[in-house]
Amino acid sequence: MTSPAGDAPLAWHEVVAGTPLRPFAVTISPAANERYWRAAGVDHPALRAGACYPPIAANLTVLAFGRRCPEPVIQTRQRLVCHGRVEAGEPLVVTGRVLARYEKRGRTYVDVRAHVATQARPESVRWESEVTFTPAATLGAR
Repeated sequence: MTSPAGDAPLAWHEVVAGTPLRPFAVTISPAANERYWRAAGVDHPALRAGACYPPIAANLTVLAFGRRCPEPVIQTRQRLVCHGRVEAGEPLVVTGRVLARYEKRGRTYVDVRAHVATQARPESVRWESEVTFTPAATLGAR
């Protein structure tokens, strides 16, 4: 199977292993970052020092995949590796690709990996996020 090229949005059935996610720029404001920390019920010295809440990487993965495949999906698994600190207000770039597409228990899934780096040093990945998605249309369909 070959990977779809280009930046055109894809339907779920067109997403295959190797499909690239369109890179996008994002900045997490200090106010948004604080909301993430507070919503998680976390009060940590890193927040007061300006560090972004690392699980934001999963949200960025959802956004990256949604830009490529806008169909509603359910996130079924998440894995996050932190390679370094991200500062609130620091311009970021998110890149990624679909790692695998498979069926399990009658549903189709895709595994997606996204890398989050600063725009100043895009070669230096700070967060690596792997998320598994399945179409929302399969929810309750049995």
